[in-house]
Formats: sequence, structure tokens, C-alpha cells
Amino acid sequence: MRFSALPVRLTAFLTLATLLSTSPAAADDGDRCVHASGDEAIAACTRAINSGRWAGSRLAWAYTNRGTAYRNKGDNDRAFQDYDQAIRLDPKDANAYAGRGNVYNARGDKDRAFQDFDQSIRLNPKEAAAYNGRGIAYAGRGDNDHALQDFDQSIQLDPKNAVVYNNRGNIYKIKGDNDRAIQDYDQAIRLDPKYAFAYNARGGAYGNKGDNDRAIQDYDQAISLDPKLVLAYNRRGDAYNAKGANDRAIQDYDQAISLDPKNTMAYNNRGTVYKAKGDNDRAIQDYDQVIRLDPKHAIAYFNRGTAYQAKGDNDRAIQDFDQAIGINPKYAAAYHNRGISYYRKGDNDRAIADYGEAISLDPKFVLAYNSRGISYKAKGDNDRAIQDYDQAISLDPKYAMAYNNRGSAYEAKGDNDRAVAEYSEAIGSNPKTAAAYFNRGRLYLYRGSVAKAQADFKQASELNPKDAYTALWLDLTERRNNVPSHLAEAAKLLDMTVWPAPVVRLFLGQMTPAGVLDAAQNADANTMKGQVCDANFYSAEWALLQGTKDEAIRLFRLAARDCPQVRVGWGGANTELKALGATP
Repeated sequence: MRFSALPVRLTAFLTLATLLSTSPAAADDGDRCVHASGDEAIAACTRAINSGRWAGSRLAWAYTNRGTAYRNKGDNDRAFQDYDQAIRLDPKDANAYAGRGNVYNARGDKDRAFQDFDQSIRLNPKEAAAYNGRGIAYAGRGDNDHALQDFDQSIQLDPKNAVVYNNRGNIYKIKGDNDRAIQDYDQAIRLDPKYAFAYNARGGAYGNKGDNDRAIQDYDQAISLDPKLVLAYNRRGDAYNAKGANDRAIQDYDQAISLDPKNTMAYNNRGTVYKAKGDNDRAIQDYDQVIRLDPKHAIAYFNRGTAYQAKGDNDRAIQDFDQAIGINPKYAAAYHNRGISYYRKGDNDRAIADYGEAISLDPKFVLAYNSRGISYKAKGDNDRAIQDYDQAISLDPKYAMAYNNRGSAYEAKGDNDRAVAEYSEAIGSNPKTAAAYFNRGRLYLYRGSVAKAQADFKQASELNPKDAYTALWLDLTERRNNVPSHLAEAAKLLDMTVWPAPVVRLFLGQMTPAGVLDAAQNADANTMKGQVCDANFYSAEWALLQGTKDEAIRLFRLAARDCPQVRVGWGGANTELKALGATP
């Protein structure tokens, strides 16, 4: 959030009497020092200081005004020296204290800034710049209520200053009151129609309200007024990203980077868009660059960790989450995602510990309760899993996946009626929850409600046509319902280079169960365990279709014994064995 300081009120130095007693050249330098800007003001103030015509408190004005000119150029060190000298010459110069306070603000020294702004206000209670500066200092401390009070006071003293309305709008936006923020930005723009920062800030408020089209209009206007306003390109990229226009977003981040090659925000945001496009390698390159520029950028480590996670490299992901947590020990999302990686590595105890830490940091972290429930279920503790899903649902009654997962836990406990009800609740909460249709379809199939099962698998397939497991179960159901198989057609949309492609080939008659088992072997023990589970379970289903019941029972028993409880094959094998009248 960008807050702007006000230039301190330039000090008029010449009374009529002194004007009559000074040379025209000195008077001209004095006038330029007060009314000019930039290098012209600096040069005039310097000549006035060196002229020897003023001394003591009567010279302070020139240092104050030159300090303001330096600060407006971004030269805070030289500005500080001049304000300091002005205060030494005239300890009652309220303007000099306000100016020096602005420099302390820019340096991040809020304590010293407060001292100067307080002193400026004591000396001149009508110094609008001091209230504005102190408001910025309060905002830097996160004390938005006191910041708001100071901006209110500054506006009361100087109601035509666009900068303070913009600053107050920023506070309202931070507090979540985007409508009040927009009102202030509107006023700033009315007072200064060329105020690029106000358009940029208003765009952010519209974006917060979900009105990305209005946001983009404001960012466009900000950029037209200031084509080098890096923040506007960044924010417009965010708005395009929110609209799903990833390529347009990348163009804006590219432009931000071209204008400021050290802009970590642009690299980080571009990486996030590349990740959304599935290009995790490009995303990692951008996060690498953020970390090179800022080795303490916890968010970049977190984001890079999620990209490695998406690539299946959980060890690298854990390293990055470790780093993010080391930088920010209260980073709840980093604990949560590290827990996911531990879960994927089969280490549910460490996963549960991380989810617990995330919840302790954020007791309303819905995803963490859901994830911890998954790990408890993987450990066979379905009651603890259900407790976590209950909590997730109490926090978010429309969280479809929590209902789906709670259904899975009830299914593991053998309560299929309750499981079906939970899957149905998930579908009611979000009719596009493919997993719930898939799971309910399996239970309908086990109940013998083949038509209902087929309808659910068909719906799941339409929602997620690239999911191989859905295609397999739809094929199973169609075969049991004596309906022609559509698996060959569905396989055209599947990635037949990765697991469970060998299982699909088995059902297409292109592979044997022994070949599927061979293909299930993997260097990663956890991955291999899941794939062997699939090989045994689906080979058992294939054996049933071929009428070889004994072979099916043998393979179902292997699946019931060896499958992780989170795999469909574990519950499916136990259910099928029960239906066949066989013990696990």
C-alpha cells in the first residue's frame, strides 16, 4: 500500500521591510527558493544560504525549503541534513520538524518520525503535513484507527489536498471498507484528475470488490497518466489473472519487470500465473529470481515449494517450506503445505503435526482441518478424521470437499448409507464436485444400483474428462449394465504415458494383469505401494468380468491387505470380498 507524504508548507521568508532592504538578486533567489521546484529551487536556496544576508533563525527557512526540494527528488539524505540544520537554527520551525519526520518515515524509523511530527504539531497545531505524516507512521505500525484520525485532521485543515484523501482511502481499503475507500479516491481524482496513484489505488479497491473490469479501467488510466508506474502494471496483471486472462497478466508483469528489473512483486506474480498455466518450470525460474533479489522473501520460498509440490518433488518442496517457516515462524500456510508434502511421502505423523501447527496459528484455517482429517483417515483413525471434517464444515458449511471426505471416512467405517448422504451433501453444496459423484457412484454400484452408478460416473466424467480412474469406473459400470464400453473413446483424452495408463490398457485388452503389476514398480516406495494397490484391485475387477472368481478373490485379498486406506482399492476390495462371501 503506497502512502504519500505532503510537501511541508514552503516558508515565506521576506517581509515588506526586508524586501525593501535587500538587493533585487537576493529577493529573486528567495522567491525562487520558495516557489520554484526541483533543481531550480535547490540552486536558488543554495545561493540564498551562501549570500550571507541571513543568519540564525532568519536563515532556517532556506534550509527547510531546500530540504523539501531534495526530498521531492528522492534525496532523503541531503533533505535530512537540511531539515536538521533548519531545526538547529530555529528550534521552533514546525515545517522543518514535519519535513524531517517525513524523511524518518521514508527510512522506516517510525519512532523518530513520531517524535518529529508530534513536535511539529505542538509548535503549529494547524500543520496539515504533520498530521498526514504521522498518519503514515501510524499506518506503518498497523495502527489504522489512529492513522485514520490523523488523516481526518489533515483533511479538515487542508480539504483540497488530493494526497491525503488518497492516503485515507488506503486506510479504509486496509480495513476492508472498499466503498469508503472508493469515495476518497473519487475525491482525490476530482481534486487532481491527473493523480495516477489515486486511479491505481481505486483500481485496487474495485479489484477487492471483485469488479476486475472497473479495476482494469482504473489501471489503464493510471498507466496513461504515468507509463512508468510499475505498480499499475503489476496490479493490472493481478486483475487479468483474476479474470483468467493469464497471457494478458504475463504481458503486464513482463512490462513491470522491464521497467524495474529488481521488482520482486512482478517476478513473484508472474511465477504464480505460470504455475496456474501448469508451467511449473517457468514458475520456479521466477521464484528463483525473487529469492536472488530478496533472500528473505518468505512468500517466494512458499510459492516455489508449491511449484515443486506440483511437480511431485516433495523433498524440494519441504526444503522451501522449511525456509519460509524459518523466515516467518507464523506462516500458517507454509506449515499446511509442508504437511501435504509429508502426507504424500507417507509420513502422516509429521503431516498431522504440521497441520496442527497451522491450526494453532490460524484456528479458522479450514483447509488445515480438512487436510488433517485426510491424514487421520490414512492412519485408520476415522473418528478423529470425522472430527476434523466436522470442524471444517462448521467453519465453512458450503465446503463440498469436506463433506466428500467425511463421506469417505464413514465409508471406511462401513456406514455406507451415511457415506452416500455425505456425498450427496457435497454435490448439493457444489454440483461440480466430480469426486463426490465418483464416490457415490462406487457405492451405488456396490449396492447393485447400476443405473444410478452409471449416471454418477458419467457426470463425474463430464466434469473431469481427463481423469483415468473415472473412465475406468464408468467402463466397469457399463460392462455390468451390459452397455457398450466407451473406454476406447475416453482414452483419447487421457495421458497414456503416466499411471494408471497400464490399468486402462488392461481394460482395453492391450495388457495382461502381470504386465500391469510389472508396470506398477517404482523407485519411490510410497508411489509403488499405491500403484501396486491399483494393479491388484483393478486386476481383481477384471478377473470378475472374465468370470474367474477365485482369482478375483485372491487379488482382492492382496488389495485389502496391502492398500493404503486412503486408496479406493482398500475400501473397494473389502466391499467386493464381502459381496463375494469371502473374508479379507
